[in-house]
Amino acid sequence: ITNFDNYCPSENCNTDLEKITIGFLWLLEQYFTKYPNKGHNVNDIKPFFLYIILWLSHKLNKITDKNFTKINDFYTKHVKNSGKYSNFISDSGRYTNFNEFIEKQKDLLNINIEDLSKFYDASKLICSMYGNVAQNQTDDKLSNNATSFVNKYTELNNIYNNEGAPHSQILSALSTDYNNLKKERDNIPSLPEKKTTQDHVQSSKDNSEQISGQFSEDTSSSSSIGNKLFTVLSIFGAIAFLLGISYKYSLFGLRKRAQKQHLREKIKNTKKRMNH
Repeated sequence: ITNFDNYCPSENCNTDLEKITIGFLWLLEQYFTKYPNKGHNVNDIKPFFLYIILWLSHKLNKITDKNFTKINDFYTKHVKNSGKYSNFISDSGRYTNFNEFIEKQKDLLNINIEDLSKFYDASKLICSMYGNVAQNQTDDKLSNNATSFVNKYTELNNIYNNEGAPHSQILSALSTDYNNLKKERDNIPSLPEKKTTQDHVQSSKDNSEQISGQFSEDTSSSSSIGNKLFTVLSIFGAIAFLLGISYKYSLFGLRKRAQKQHLREKIKNTKKRMNH
């Protein structure tokens, strides 16, 4: 991450949680700067935000000593109120009504992190497939990723099939992105029809009224953003890949600076002893 200082001005961000937070903010900035949203429909950026949150949940779920169970709690404690990431919080206002945007995502952000992380593999496969198409890798790679996605989607659909619940809305977003891709590449397998048990019908209706339609707006208008989503998901796949490389190089750079500082101190102390 080249502008590391923007996310950690004190350069004191050494824990896994702090590094993940920096990655999260960096991903948000990459999107908001490339697709500035201020003055436009805040719902247009939700599909990309969903994929960022699924990546974030996957990373946070690996931390064993965390003091939060939901993304919203993580954001409040470790981003908004931490004091370390003030540059991003203040700068984000130039790109979008960020606080308003976050507030509108509360249904998603209040899902348990462990549950959210179960959707990560499916979202990663979606990004890989869009990347396959963008790079004209439309043979075995696309076919294998599509088959893996259908299997993963079926598994999730069998667990989270309560329509109207946030989990179900994530499935709807994933299936819409997949079906948009299938329109371009008809040879990939079809998704199974979404199951809805009779017992869930009334509760689904009630839940749908409460959820505020945060994903339904995305999925219902997906035909109008299909081409844009092609580009966005391809970029996300590249960003996620580059983020891994950036972590390695950032950490390598930090280690090199620390080693140089240690060497300077060692030389300085040696000179002092020689002078005495």
